[in-house]
Amino acid sequence: MSDRNALPSSAAAAEGRWHVEGPWLRDGRGRKVMMRGVTYGPFKPNNAGLPWPEDAQLRKDIAHIASLGFNTVRVYESPSNLLLDCCREHGLRVIAGVPWTQHVDFFRDGWAAADAIERIGREARRLAAHPEVVGILVGNEIEKTLVRWMGPERVLHFIEKLITEARAHAPETLVGYASYPSTEYLVPRNADFLAVNVFLERPAAFRRHVQHLMNLAAGRPLIVSEFGLDTASHGEAAQAEALLWQEKICRDAGVGGNFWFSYTDEWHRGGEEVTGWDFGLVTRERREKEAASELSLRRPLTVDSLRGAVAKERVSVVVCTRNGSATLASCLQALAKQTHPNYEVLVIDDGSTDTTPEIAKRYAHVRYVRQDHAGLSAARNLGMTEATGTLLAYTDDDCIPDEDWLVYACHAFEDPQVAAAGGPNLPPPPRNLTEACVAVAPGAPAHVLLNDEEAEHLPGCNLVIRKSALHAIGGFRTEFTTAGDDVDVCWRLQSHGGKLRFVPAALVWHHRRFSVSAYLRQQRGYGHAEAMLVRRYPHRFAWLGGARWRGAIYGHDNAPSLRTGALIRFGRFGNALFQTLYANSSASGWDWVMGLPWLVLSMVALAAGVLSTLLLGSMAALIPGLVMPLLTLYAAWRRARLQPPPAQAASPWKSHMLLWMLCLLQPIIRDWGRLKGMVKLHALPSGTTTWPAQHFSQRPSSPQKHWKHEAFWSEDGVGREELLRAMRRMSVEQNLAWQETGDQSSCDAVLVSPQGSRVGLTTVTEYHEEGRRLTRIAYGLPSLWWLDRMLLLVACAGPASHFLNFRHAWLFAVLFLVLACWRAHLSVQARHATRELIYSAAEACGLIKNDAQKEMSPKQLHEGRALAAAGQSGEMYLNKP
Repeated sequence: MSDRNALPSSAAAAEGRWHVEGPWLRDGRGRKVMMRGVTYGPFKPNNAGLPWPEDAQLRKDIAHIASLGFNTVRVYESPSNLLLDCCREHGLRVIAGVPWTQHVDFFRDGWAAADAIERIGREARRLAAHPEVVGILVGNEIEKTLVRWMGPERVLHFIEKLITEARAHAPETLVGYASYPSTEYLVPRNADFLAVNVFLERPAAFRRHVQHLMNLAAGRPLIVSEFGLDTASHGEAAQAEALLWQEKICRDAGVGGNFWFSYTDEWHRGGEEVTGWDFGLVTRERREKEAASELSLRRPLTVDSLRGAVAKERVSVVVCTRNGSATLASCLQALAKQTHPNYEVLVIDDGSTDTTPEIAKRYAHVRYVRQDHAGLSAARNLGMTEATGTLLAYTDDDCIPDEDWLVYACHAFEDPQVAAAGGPNLPPPPRNLTEACVAVAPGAPAHVLLNDEEAEHLPGCNLVIRKSALHAIGGFRTEFTTAGDDVDVCWRLQSHGGKLRFVPAALVWHHRRFSVSAYLRQQRGYGHAEAMLVRRYPHRFAWLGGARWRGAIYGHDNAPSLRTGALIRFGRFGNALFQTLYANSSASGWDWVMGLPWLVLSMVALAAGVLSTLLLGSMAALIPGLVMPLLTLYAAWRRARLQPPPAQAASPWKSHMLLWMLCLLQPIIRDWGRLKGMVKLHALPSGTTTWPAQHFSQRPSSPQKHWKHEAFWSEDGVGREELLRAMRRMSVEQNLAWQETGDQSSCDAVLVSPQGSRVGLTTVTEYHEEGRRLTRIAYGLPSLWWLDRMLLLVACAGPASHFLNFRHAWLFAVLFLVLACWRAHLSVQARHATRELIYSAAEACGLIKNDAQKEMSPKQLHEGRALAAAGQSGEMYLNKP
């Protein structure tokens, strides 16, 4: 039913600049394109001093890259004009990196951050004039322990600032940041795509991680910005095999692009030639390896081959509608372009009174079936009865399915245990400010994931079910007339042993409500549907809040991030290879101060305070009644500020005010609909109330400014690992107990004195050229929890005794002063012991104390000035680019 060309198209055939549309890249003609790229460089400076091969060799390399079937080249240095000209000549696009001083603590010196912003802006201005430059990467793999040291959220905010700067100077160029599994939590919300460097040697592990990253991308293109295999360790045959399976996995998952690392074994970093690894498709002498030879003999894998694999399953697309004339035509037009080779489209009209019948009958590929108004579930059951396919693909009349929706969704059913599959539903580009704010407001249909692949719930607007599985559970329950039917079906399918598969590439665009009043009516209806579910599944609901999910809720407004309270597992000493974001499925403290129950409590507290003031004349009783509503207002503002201002907003404050209002009203309206329905239906929940599993604010933090900092140089590659081992071994000599912290802590360890003083330690090592390293260590103010509580108790008892007319209240002041002096003495002792331990361990490791007066700033590192006292120079970080 589709006349579309084979996908993806090459850069040579593509016209116009590439742009992002959901998880896909499209060219100027609207065709999907996939970045099929290779990395190039960095190289030893040529005779002109540029980090590229000599001109003749560069021309040959680019021509060879194009002949291997690649359409994009990723470079780590500022691309020369010759490189850009060669790429344009051969139809290649370029992803350009912008080098800056990212291997050191760039927040320590204000110059480093300012210089990075200036470099990004200058380079973006230059590259904006080159249409072959499809994207800019503002950074690449900031080292994991350095991110932990500076603070993950602070680093993320700075990356977003760099992206904003680049976009201001190159508005038509895609902008992103290349992360890696050890800092995958660095997901800039303003990036056009998610780029991650992934080096996994087993297909199963790579497939699982790609699925995980697709979920993390949250509706944006995923670019595997580096992947490769070292032929020195594994051989050329293994590399050729890896090239094939990684390409197939990326195609099956719907990845927006993947880059092979690298074109050649030639690799220059840190002022030296790197000779220990051979990741290239060609040798340093440009001899083709087996992988390159295979590339030259076959065509790239595309989604076309995936269509053939799913052709055996006939799919019946069921669109249920009632008075949906405003959006039905767009839905049916999109369904006419589906690339699946074997499907039908059924429109089930639930007694519409508008022009829905006329619209449906315009399309020859649509089978129109009408029923008297009986509700959504009855319409879906009628669709099941009328369908001729073995798979039923349900969507709504306000949805616009992607052309490859059915291909990717049906691919999940190769697993016979899968009873249903579905993908994300994203709001299409809004037409005005109201639609933009409603699109990111809470309460939209969202999927609930048990893990990266298996779902607990899939929204009915994007739900493909085996017809046999749906028939086995008796279809949809007709009591659910407007909403809740998809939740009920998903739970019943799972109770019968079926699995739900989430497919990130199976996308539908789903219009949110077009007005504020329609949005609030929808939320009230969702609340009533939850009340109906309470009657069927009382154990899945508690008195306070909605459904109790086993999995984590994902969606456009609540994808896991540092800002939404997701947790990071740094690992021991911050060295975990995969430092994953873990979405917290439990309600946070701020969620509990929103909604109808808290509003009622606030009104009761305020009324009691007013009454107490009138009767007793004390204004203190008003405080709870005034503070509680303020907490609600702040919680709504806090949720609203998680979203960036819509592009349609002439002034950001207007959009934030509207979104703040929606965040404030949504939980109240939804709670009202649910509680009213529970009373009407006599539905009583029996689930256990889940109290907040985290504090009001729980974010990984960097060492505070008031912490004491030390720094040590090493000439022979000694870093933080050796220093920490020495400190642990020698802590007994200082009469200190060594306690390692948990995976989620930003500290490496805690030192405990005999008196109970606790001092946190954090370390980081900066890597410089020629194997030199600078290790920084910070240790905090001692914490004595038992003494601090005594001080608090005495501080509260003093004023209380004064108001109770205790004659010797002054004794509490004396006691407080004595305890405070004692605490200060113990703190000084603990901090002195910690400092002695650090210096002793550093001396044992052969580290040189860095003079704060002479320490190189990032500016000095950039300019390459040497410090005679320390004998240090350079800025390059000897590691994979």
